[in-house]
Amino acid sequence: MPTWTFRHNMMLLSLLLTLVHVGATAAPSCKGPNKNDPECVTAEEPAAPAAAPGTVDSATVDWFNQKLVLRGTGLDTVAAFTLGGSVALTTDNVTPSSLEIPFDADVAGEVTDSGNYALIADGAVALSLYFKSQVIDPGADPNCPCELAWSGAVPGWSVPETECLEVVGGGDNDAADIAGTVLTDPNDPSVYPHFPIGAAFLPGDPVSSVCRLVQVNVDATTSDLVNLRINENQQADCAESLKLNVCATTVSAP
Repeated sequence: MPTWTFRHNMMLLSLLLTLVHVGATAAPSCKGPNKNDPECVTAEEPAAPAAAPGTVDSATVDWFNQKLVLRGTGLDTVAAFTLGGSVALTTDNVTPSSLEIPFDADVAGEVTDSGNYALIADGAVALSLYFKSQVIDPGADPNCPCELAWSGAVPGWSVPETECLEVVGGGDNDAADIAGTVLTDPNDPSVYPHFPIGAAFLPGDPVSSVCRLVQVNVDATTSDLVNLRINENQQADCAESLKLNVCATTVSAP
């Protein structure tokens, strides 16, 4: 074989091996028309971090405005709040840092007495809330809840004979508080027991927002015969009941 031919063939072989090596190792461009090439492997996008659960930092029982006020972070991500029960409570004015839960039938159905109640956010206990009194639904039955009990306990019911004092509050939410004392013998105040009776609604003071009947004995001991928490509409109905059935006269406070 001529020398030049052998050398020529070796050069061709070397060039071929170089081309094969380059073709085997060079990755195709994954841009432009080659972006859909099966050999193009693009890096996966990192998964988005999971959203942090909503956190309740504090809560206020706002008796005057009849609502709960919650503060925290991510509150707009919470799907459901409960007060120890299974009924999801209605939320209002929701932002990531605050929201409100109005006193409605669901809240009233849970808070039936004074005490501590667990506020639960999406199944996890957020914090414990103390309610100093039963919650009354503002839209509850507007009739006086004390009237039946009063009529069975007050001597001479439906025979008005008592002087009552009526105090009209100065705020938009104030109703006219009314109270009097029924005597066992209207002609002889020395005869006991006496029966102080009345109804009041005080915004911000649920403990005093009641219709009530007290028995006062001759030895000055007392006992509650009737003491029921009421809302503003119920207080107004209780006042009308007292004026009709108990109060012979009604005096307005100066």
